[in-house]
Amino acid sequence: MLHLFENKELLLWLVPLAPLFGFLINGFFGRRMNPTSSGGVASASVIVAFLAALSLFIYHMNGQEHDVVATSLFTWMDVAGLKVNMGLHLDRLSALYMLVITGVASLIHIYSVGYMSHDEGYWRYFAYLNLFVFSMLMLVLGDSLLTLFLGWEGVGLCSYLLIGFWYKHDANCNAGKKAFIVNRVGDFGFMAGMFLLFYQFGSLSYGGDGSLEQQVAQATAAGALNLPLLNLACVCLFIGACGKSAQIPLYVWLPDAMAGPTPVSALIHAATMVTAGIYMLARLNFVFVHAETAMAIVAVTGAITALFAGTIGLVQRDIKKVLAYSTVSQLGFMFMAAGLGAFPVAVFHVFTHAFFKALLFLGSGSVIHSLEHTLGHGNPDSQDLWKMGGLKKKMPITFVTMTVGSIALAGIPLFAGFFSKDAILYTAFHRGDALGMFVYFCGLLAAICTAFYSFRLIGLTFFGKWRGEEKVYAHADESPRSMALPLIILAFFAVFAGYLWLPVAVEHLLHVESHSFQTWLAPIWAQGQAALVDGNHLKMATEHDAAALTAEWMTMGISSVVAVLVSVFAFLFYSKPENIEKVKTLALGSDGKPRFTYTLLLNKYYVDEIYNAVIIKPLKALADAAFVLVDLVIIDLVLVNGSAQLVKAGSDLMRRVQTGVVRHYLYAFAVGAVVMTTLFLLIARQ
Repeated sequence: MLHLFENKELLLWLVPLAPLFGFLINGFFGRRMNPTSSGGVASASVIVAFLAALSLFIYHMNGQEHDVVATSLFTWMDVAGLKVNMGLHLDRLSALYMLVITGVASLIHIYSVGYMSHDEGYWRYFAYLNLFVFSMLMLVLGDSLLTLFLGWEGVGLCSYLLIGFWYKHDANCNAGKKAFIVNRVGDFGFMAGMFLLFYQFGSLSYGGDGSLEQQVAQATAAGALNLPLLNLACVCLFIGACGKSAQIPLYVWLPDAMAGPTPVSALIHAATMVTAGIYMLARLNFVFVHAETAMAIVAVTGAITALFAGTIGLVQRDIKKVLAYSTVSQLGFMFMAAGLGAFPVAVFHVFTHAFFKALLFLGSGSVIHSLEHTLGHGNPDSQDLWKMGGLKKKMPITFVTMTVGSIALAGIPLFAGFFSKDAILYTAFHRGDALGMFVYFCGLLAAICTAFYSFRLIGLTFFGKWRGEEKVYAHADESPRSMALPLIILAFFAVFAGYLWLPVAVEHLLHVESHSFQTWLAPIWAQGQAALVDGNHLKMATEHDAAALTAEWMTMGISSVVAVLVSVFAFLFYSKPENIEKVKTLALGSDGKPRFTYTLLLNKYYVDEIYNAVIIKPLKALADAAFVLVDLVIIDLVLVNGSAQLVKAGSDLMRRVQTGVVRHYLYAFAVGAVVMTTLFLLIARQ
């Protein structure tokens, strides 16, 4: 066993292969196992992966800056100058992602043992969950863009299987198909971006001689970068990121993904699939920093998405839909940072967000699980915030932990979300130009929305009077320990994860240096940051003179005051029973009809309806026309039925010759003999 932990290459392969092994066991034998055994196998496989990941992470913590663990099983393809190995590449960025993925996934697997214990398809669920973790690990550990793309497609497939897990309900099936199709649109952009990068640099691998990073550095030094082509490649790659990480215009699948089991929502929306786009941008930071136009598009898209989704979350009634739009908004914050060149800040928000968002989703699952004891599985009332209230006494652990998660999400000081969110806002403000100010104010408005809906959710769920059926409240109780323990662990990290990167102004005040997170990851973007500074594309938020420190204190103060005041207002308002009716009244105009703004937000700006009218219906009409023309006319009528009718007509004609009368045959024989004789005579005369 000690030898295993000393062999880094073998340990690295153990990380993705352990959950793959769990998938195979549950896939082949899960039907014969009970829920506890099936869940135990799935959980144990991911815990083994976590322990291996932790060992490798410690190795990188204690190792040299540029330590890389690389291993290859075989050459996948070697054609036309493209050589791709089926190999793994572990540096500090992938080590961090690997640890967060396996850690959060372990807690979600343990939570699922209790949550899914009464579901008849438990073995399918745990098999899909293990396969999802395997795919996500291959995405972050693959040693080239092609192996990353394999994991990228794998998580897309698994999300389809998990979102549509309860396939007997049409809504679930439609949500799964929607996620799959929308992601395929983004994947086309990703593939186009890969092809363009290979066309320009001749490599798609991360490490070794001739790697993509080396090729970019050499082309930069030689002044041979084709900037228009590079910008196009980066925009195409970003389209792929928009699909996986739910940015405008490809975000529409993610809110509907709530149709799947709640632990699936936590896994997809916390630290795994939706952060894949951020990982790809961070991994290719040395490419994106040269594409100034593409970077601006990333920043603007992230800012608009953060505000757009934040406003929708203000009025949603479904507890999981509130958190879903919150995830879209927070992903927008991450893209804001990445688009401004602050890749360390973007990854830091991925890190903190993983804990408090997984906590909130699992907490909402605890509430839903408790209410479904009486309402039954799939009853929409179990997720309706207007039909909750007063659950604080019934579910004290869930209440405390979800409150911690909401404080972190709202960005209230001293909790994890405050540190990473403030770093993003300061980065935008510190830039100082029009793009920076636009991103900053969009981010600030989105932060106001975040604080409001976070504590609206807490007030409606846990305070005031119960607004549903009395029998449901009577049977509501705290979740079992297998579900409560992950909530407590995640709540701990939702409080303290942010202290790994204190604001420089705070460090200056306390006379300490704790840039452990930023410093540790610095080698990952050394080349990219140098290009940003040399090219003057970005005023890096690493200058900390007196003016910069003052600006940082100002941005922290503004965001802190706003977060606290809005959170307190939302909590006080929605925790009082009498105000619930006021909200319903405020949503109506003088004529008793819903106000335009309220209706617009409640219906999510009618984006789905617009897509349906502008894209889906025309495509469906085109498909119907193509079906009539190609399938019915060309194939059926002309090629299949037409040829058959032609043969039939010919056979009918020939059948008329066969009369069965000997006299007719003799006449035909005589005519034929005359014709043949005539032909021979004519030929002979020539």
